[in-house]
Amino acid sequence: MDPVGKVAVASPRWPIWGHLAAVESLQRAIRANRVSHAYALVGPEGVGKRTLARVFAQALCCPTERPDSAVPCGVCSSCRRIGRGAHPDVQTVGLRTQAVMADKTGSKNTSLTIDTVRSLRASAALRPMEATRRVLIVDDAETLQETAQEALLKTLEEPPSAVTIVLLANDAEALLPTIRSRCQTIELYPVASAVIAAGLMGLGIEEGAARELAVLAGGRPGWAARAAADPALRQRQADAVARAIAWIEGSPYDRLVTAVRTGDGFARKREEVFADLETLVGVWRDVMLVSAGATSHATYRPRLPVIESLAGAMTLAGIAGALTSTQRCLADLEANVRPRLALEGMVMAWPSVSTRESPASARDSDR
Repeated sequence: MDPVGKVAVASPRWPIWGHLAAVESLQRAIRANRVSHAYALVGPEGVGKRTLARVFAQALCCPTERPDSAVPCGVCSSCRRIGRGAHPDVQTVGLRTQAVMADKTGSKNTSLTIDTVRSLRASAALRPMEATRRVLIVDDAETLQETAQEALLKTLEEPPSAVTIVLLANDAEALLPTIRSRCQTIELYPVASAVIAAGLMGLGIEEGAARELAVLAGGRPGWAARAAADPALRQRQADAVARAIAWIEGSPYDRLVTAVRTGDGFARKREEVFADLETLVGVWRDVMLVSAGATSHATYRPRLPVIESLAGAMTLAGIAGALTSTQRCLADLEANVRPRLALEGMVMAWPSVSTRESPASARDSDR
C-alpha cells in the first residue's frame, strides 16, 4: 500500500475522501448536462453519503463562473450556505428534521412519515429562488414508511424539470423496487484506511492519531471526520466496544437478559441499538480474524488482549456463526421484525465462551 501521505484522497477538487467512481459519475453528468431527476446514494452509515450529496448540490447550484462546471467554487455565498444547510434551494429532510414535529406530536420518530413526504412534494413544486435547480435531499430514506414511499413515487414518476431528488439510504433493499427503478443508484463502499488517514492528516491530525482513527472508522470517513473533532464521540465508541465485549463474555442467561432489555428499549433508542449492533459485528469480526491468524487486520487494537482471549475460547465455526447471526439480526430489525424476537434469536446462536475445550478437559471427558 502507498504511504499515507501519497494516497489520492479525492477526485480533483471535490473534498470527498475516496468514492472516486461515484464522484466522477456525478461530475460527468453535470458536465454533459445530463443530471438525473433522482439519485439514490446507498452505503453504510458514516460512509460519506451526506457529504457527497452536499458537494453535489454545491456543484449544481454554484453561480460562480469557473473553468469546470462540475466543480463548485466552495467559497461563494451559495456554496457556503449549502455547506451550513441554509440555502433556500437545497432542502434536507430526515429523522433529525422530522424530530421537531415528533416532539410536538409525541410520535416516536423512528421512520419517515407520509406527512414528511407530503411536505417534500410541496417543496418540489416550487420554482428555484436563486439557483437554476432545486436539490431535495432525503436522509434516512431506508426508514420511509411504505405509504410514504408510495407518496414519494408520485413525484418521482412526474418529476419537476428543475428539481433533483437525492435519497440517502443505508440499505437499498429497504426501498420499494418501484422507487429504486426511478432513481440512478450510486453505491458507496467502505473507504481504505490509508485514504481516511490521509484525509485526517489534511485536517491537521497528527499521523499516528490519524492512522488509529482511520482503523477505528472501519471504512467510514464521515465517522472519522466527526470523531477527529469530537473526543466524546471517540469515548462513546470505546464504551460501545466495552458493552459489546461484556455482552459476548456473559453467560447464556446474561446474554438473554441483555437481549430482552435491548429489545424492549428498541423503540426509544433505535439509533443507539443499531450502533451497538454494528459495533458487535465489528467485535465478532475481530474475534474471527484473530482466531484465523489475521490479527494484523483487527480493528479494535486497544482491546486485543480480551479479543484474543475470546478467540481462544471458541471455535472458528462458532465465531463465524455468531457473526452471521448478528448480521441477520441487523437485517431483521431493518425489516421490522419484532425487536425482542430478533435479538433473542441472535444471542441464542452465539457459542459459549467455553466451547473450545482445553486438552486436559477433553481427556477428562473421555474417561
